Amino acid sequence: MNFVYSDLHRDEYYGAGLTVLRGVIPPALLTDLRREAEKARELARGLQGPQTQRLQPVYKYAELNHQPFHDFHALPGMRAAVENILGPEHASSQIMGILFEPQNQAWCTAWHRDWGYNVPGMDVPAFFRAIRDLRLFNQLNGALYDDHCLWIVPGSHEREDVPDETAHFSRIPPPGPALTDAVTPEERERCCLGYTRAMPGALPVPLFAGDVAFYRACGWHLGNYVPYTRRATLHDGYYCPEDLRWQEAVRNKTVGEAF
Repeated sequence: MNFVYSDLHRDEYYGAGLTVLRGVIPPALLTDLRREAEKARELARGLQGPQTQRLQPVYKYAELNHQPFHDFHALPGMRAAVENILGPEHASSQIMGILFEPQNQAWCTAWHRDWGYNVPGMDVPAFFRAIRDLRLFNQLNGALYDDHCLWIVPGSHEREDVPDETAHFSRIPPPGPALTDAVTPEERERCCLGYTRAMPGALPVPLFAGDVAFYRACGWHLGNYVPYTRRATLHDGYYCPEDLRWQEAVRNKTVGEAF
């Protein structure tokens, strides 16, 4: 059954900061993307070690066939979602990555808000002003295998932190989980999961192979990974001119003046 965009996707995105395009990647393209992802996994681990979870951008590597990634962005269902949810001025980036499972040990990222708390010296009030523009800070995860790694806090994409969030973490932005006392693989896995669940309102975003999650990266989110679950997930964004203006202001440390 072919994916069909509906206005429900837009309503979900505006309300929760997330919508899932179920089965938008057709089987034939899934085959091509998996083939390139297997090459990319070996490349990433050869370059960065067994625990690495990312190769980005894929277009940097001549060992990969780039055409399937371009075909992904050209899918009619993808274009319909982008143009109807974000607007026709949004274009795919040139920084497509692939996210992988760690080879040896469970691991998770810290809870974070992209383009805000992960930027040293960020003007946080300016960041919270900017997130009210729903054209900004949009990214995607496209699952080539079933993927349960992404967690988000629905609705956090256009608001400031709430007391329950700051009360559960001693510092904002929060540090990652404390893994020093996790001796066995099972203890490490449980520690990561406990940290993930500690964020009030956090929910997992289960994806099946061929699904694509659109979400606003400025909302609270993280990735929680285990080595025994195979993962190859496309990771990219769709940017408009205002996104590029924000990125330039971040590089120049002029966010407070520009926004």
